[in-house]
Amino acid sequence: MFKLSEILKYDNIVIQCHDNPDADAISSAYGIYAYLAKNGKESKIIYSGIEKIKKSNVLLMLELLEIPIEHVRNVDEFPKPGLLICVDCQYGEGNVAKIEADAVAIIDHHLQVVGDDEYDMGIIQSQLGSCATVVWLLLRNEDFDFAKEKTVSMSLYYGLLTDTNNFSEISHPLDKDMRDTLHGYCDRAIIRRLSLCNLTLEELEIAGVALLRNVSNINRGYALFKAEYCDPNILGFISDLALQVDTVNICIVYNIRESGAKISVRSCSREVMASEYVEYITRGVGSGGGHRDKAGGFLQKAEIDDLGMTMVEYMNSKTEEYFDSFDSINASKHDVSTDGMKKYKKKAIPIGFTPSTDLFEEGAPIMVRTLEGDSNITAASDIYLMVGIKGEVYPTKKEKFELNYNVCDFSMMEYPYEPTAKNELTGEIKKLSSFLKFCVSSGSAPIFAKPLERNTKVFTEWNPNGYMYGKPGDYLAIKYDDINDMYIIQEEIFYLTYEEIN
Repeated sequence: MFKLSEILKYDNIVIQCHDNPDADAISSAYGIYAYLAKNGKESKIIYSGIEKIKKSNVLLMLELLEIPIEHVRNVDEFPKPGLLICVDCQYGEGNVAKIEADAVAIIDHHLQVVGDDEYDMGIIQSQLGSCATVVWLLLRNEDFDFAKEKTVSMSLYYGLLTDTNNFSEISHPLDKDMRDTLHGYCDRAIIRRLSLCNLTLEELEIAGVALLRNVSNINRGYALFKAEYCDPNILGFISDLALQVDTVNICIVYNIRESGAKISVRSCSREVMASEYVEYITRGVGSGGGHRDKAGGFLQKAEIDDLGMTMVEYMNSKTEEYFDSFDSINASKHDVSTDGMKKYKKKAIPIGFTPSTDLFEEGAPIMVRTLEGDSNITAASDIYLMVGIKGEVYPTKKEKFELNYNVCDFSMMEYPYEPTAKNELTGEIKKLSSFLKFCVSSGSAPIFAKPLERNTKVFTEWNPNGYMYGKPGDYLAIKYDDINDMYIIQEEIFYLTYEEIN
């Protein structure tokens, strides 16, 4: 993985934001600028484009946090830097003026659109909600003191806040970790002032016009709104207003820009999680994230062009396709036949477990954070937390654990993202790996299972207000001794952990 220390060998360093930079780009640049200054390196932050920064919240951010940035109108006359670092953008991309440099680095969170040979070093993490998160991760890996550098902490925090629509579109645990870590170093008055300085009269007009022109399907309860180019937070503002309409349960607002379209989604429908809709509509042509009620994403124009469609055509047709794409199963009411389903048992491979009361005291509200998302339980003596081979976490009753698993000796596993548990009352966070013991399945709890042919939503007995989402190739599982206890197992995990019973 790229390390910030790699740039310390260069002199004459320039950090470049995209044209008309937003808070995320500027905060990312400022984080690198501060790191270089702490290591005795001089640098400058620049941006180009026809217009200087006009957005009121960005101007206020520059003033309150004293961030130095220079507007370069004519890049052809700009002195050649020893190292050019492009943040929140990619060298040679359409929204950033190309500056000749001896070496080029890219630090970004959008899908890669330039070739590996167009830059010398860097990191592109498209799964993250902001470039500020990428910079925070790089700084954390260099033991940067965020407690002492509070203006850096506040700028990165605000960069994530603005790029994820007030944190509503966060999905990756690293985004959540940054938000939670930096929150304590922020001056709340400053963050509040910045957050309340996001809307101009021009943007209010953009919102009004967008609300007047929409494509809706009353039977399915959704409405699509197209807005003019604006700050991502304005899309969320429009979404929140539109969702208050009595016939609208799912609201999708988008605007088209040079490189693609920004999307903001709100849902109060039991059958549609906003994050899942965004994942569907951006699959293969963009990226996105969020949670049940709020989510957002970005569609790449080049990918949509390759489909021979305009952005408006894609949004309309893909939304209709989405609502036609899935089946729903209510586990407590739907009688799913097991005819033709094969019988499986868990393989005897080690998985982790810990009694929830080993983490926190009885009755403590616990938030568990994994790569799959956050979930909540209450610590109890009869509740165990199971940790699968991919770091997935799920609770089980002590009685079921003792019936179906045998404790074994096993060394620690490595997970793509190490799950943590947070006491919601005290704020204390613990790594589950520090408490894990290991066990193997006894094979005494067989299931019926079959691969899904269509996207399927299962409303389980233990979570009737939410659903598990399965894609073709994933498996629908039904407990052998309880036909109403059904759930989804991801394809990769199923093949790794289950074997057929002849």
